[in-house]
Amino acid sequence: MTLDIRIAAVSNLAFQLLLMIILFVAAYLARRKQFGKHCMVMRLAVPLQLIAIVVAMLPSMLGYIKYPQPGSLLKFEILAHHTLGVAVIVLWIYINFVSTGVLRLWGRLMVPPRLYFRYRSQ
Repeated sequence: MTLDIRIAAVSNLAFQLLLMIILFVAAYLARRKQFGKHCMVMRLAVPLQLIAIVVAMLPSMLGYIKYPQPGSLLKFEILAHHTLGVAVIVLWIYINFVSTGVLRLWGRLMVPPRLYFRYRSQ
């Protein structure tokens, strides 16, 4: 049984919208300084995104790379998107290992004062 490409694309889009809602919840929890809950939501969202990548996005990327469009920058854009995505996943894994104590933080965490977030109580 083959799956219609339009159904797969719409299903993936709906799944990505659901993940965006989950990430907004995670951002809200981080803003409220509920970091334990924030981490749990993120630990749910990233593996779900990895499943979506393997099931829907990877086959599509391989098809575009296998049959490139002449004169198109799409191949470069896909590879750049893929590279940045892999970097985010590696960073997520490192942050999880540091937060759970599996790894120690490299060096000392110092944030320049110009990057501090200033929250105003309203």
